Amino acid sequence: MNTHQNIIDIFSILHDGTIESWTGDKEKLLLKVGCLYLAELIDKDFEYFYVEINEIKKIELFAWMNPINQEQKIFTKLEDIFKAELEILSADKNEDNVLIVCNQHDTTFEFCGGNLTLNCESIRVFDERQNNLAIEEFDKIWKQYWVNFRQN
Repeated sequence: MNTHQNIIDIFSILHDGTIESWTGDKEKLLLKVGCLYLAELIDKDFEYFYVEINEIKKIELFAWMNPINQEQKIFTKLEDIFKAELEILSADKNEDNVLIVCNQHDTTFEFCGGNLTLNCESIRVFDERQNNLAIEEFDKIWKQYWVNFRQN
């Protein structure tokens, strides 16, 4: 499976999760993504996952300005992109990159979400104890959530 598909799969599975914090740089970026409804399926005390993104070729946030008539901004520095918590809505292929659509609920910022464009060499996801989760394993957790959801 290619990296673009891995990015799409990971961020799609983390739908409704929130990028709470970040560390690192464009060589190795680590995102902490709160996603309680999935994390607690691994361990009832878990609340989040880590997403490791390596060798970033492109990352930028095309912000949805609020109010809309403000000058458009595109953030390219990690500290600007992740200055607010971003709620993950969807992920899909966009030309040579992946487009991750995000909401942003903190009204103290001048934007209410945006389109996060990402292209990198590799991506991995870890549970709260930093155990690596293969995409197939992560997908099984997500599918189990939906089985449980439908049964309740």
